[in-house]
Amino acid sequence: MATVTVGCKLPHGLILEIGKQKYVLNGAHTAQVLGFNGERIGITHNVDKDFFDKWMETHKEYQPVKAGLIFAHEKEANVIAEGKEKKKVKTGFEAIDPDKPGGVIQKGDGN
Repeated sequence: MATVTVGCKLPHGLILEIGKQKYVLNGAHTAQVLGFNGERIGITHNVDKDFFDKWMETHKEYQPVKAGLIFAHEKEANVIAEGKEKKKVKTGFEAIDPDKPGGVIQKGDGN
């Protein structure tokens, strides 16, 4: 069985499931993390390549897949390289800057 190493930028990871086969991906806030310059990606080793390819095809319209937040390579070094390339890709789970919250959230006056 060919396997891949999966990188996941989602902080909470993700459960990939097809039928009775399932893999739990490590997220950016797990113990299986690689960090570089403040950016973190969860790393999951030994995921069946055929399963992963089928899951990605089945879920190609899923926003984290479309955004490139879940990716895989046969070599961990390539996962790390892609993670570095995607350093500025946002997940939507980033912390809010209390001084510049943005959007519909506004900074209070402290009272």
